[in-house]
Amino acid sequence: MNSDLRRKLIWSLLLAFLVYVGLVLYADWRSLRHFLSNFPWGWLPAVLGLTLLNYAGRLLKWHWYLHLVGVPIAFADSARIFGIGFLMVLTPGKVGEFFKSVMVRNVTGTPVAVTAPVVLAERMTDGLAMLILAGVGLFAFADPAARLAAGIALAGIAGVIVVVQIRPLALWLLHHAERLPLIRRFAGSFVQLYESSYILFRPRNLLIAVSIGVVSWLGEGLAYFLVVWGMGAEPSFTSALIAVFVFSISSIIGAVVATPGGLGGTEGSLVALSEQLLGMARTPASAAALLVRFATLWFGVLLGVISLLLWPHLLIEQSPLPSAARDPSSTS
Repeated sequence: MNSDLRRKLIWSLLLAFLVYVGLVLYADWRSLRHFLSNFPWGWLPAVLGLTLLNYAGRLLKWHWYLHLVGVPIAFADSARIFGIGFLMVLTPGKVGEFFKSVMVRNVTGTPVAVTAPVVLAERMTDGLAMLILAGVGLFAFADPAARLAAGIALAGIAGVIVVVQIRPLALWLLHHAERLPLIRRFAGSFVQLYESSYILFRPRNLLIAVSIGVVSWLGEGLAYFLVVWGMGAEPSFTSALIAVFVFSISSIIGAVVATPGGLGGTEGSLVALSEQLLGMARTPASAAALLVRFATLWFGVLLGVISLLLWPHLLIEQSPLPSAARDPSSTS
């Protein structure tokens, strides 16, 4: 891991510490300890299992996307790279996730420009999936911040997809961008990046990816419902729908804020919306936010650390075998 990335991760951990100290102070530590100690911890495997459902769906989408852009990679290799990628969510705006493209290059020799759109498409289709899940309650609740964040996210995603799919417009923009001094030297890479993006955002591929995303993120939304239920929220179908909405829109707000892992924006939104929509007091709402973030964000980071310790060689550029010599069905 290079020093710049290591420094960003350290600053992210410091930010996380400050966010959680603030949340604990807001909730009142003694009351918070009471709610956490009385949580039915036997439910934790179910919460983590629903989180793993999310990870499994996103892994399948990642590997399928690599296949779409013609990367000759074994599922085991793409899974290991995906695992290390969990650690990169702690970089500002999750830009460190593009390091997955570097690891794919190290394993297969595929240029970064070919696979970078895969990382972008992952994030955009995840965003669309969460907007769909949040759509059930997005305009039913008068929360201007939630509506604004959702609107910004939807407009940004839709704008990129429209430009990419209107091929004459995209090629015209690329042609004029090539004249700029700072971009001219990377013209070939931008063409490769566009061709991959064009494939990934074709209507059929987009529909499949968003459908996988809806199922995946529904898992984490239901995990949050289990957490708020354990903290005293009403165990009803309506509460489950609201919990999925709160988790989805809070994740979108965290993404728009663009802090590492959505720190601050996601937690604050979870607490505020749970108080407003689920009728929870600030202490159980804060306890639920802390617990679900440790069971989703920090559980993923832990898997990323373990993956990095197991397969550090993926960070080192190798001399890849010719594609014909690689067996994509290999599991070793």
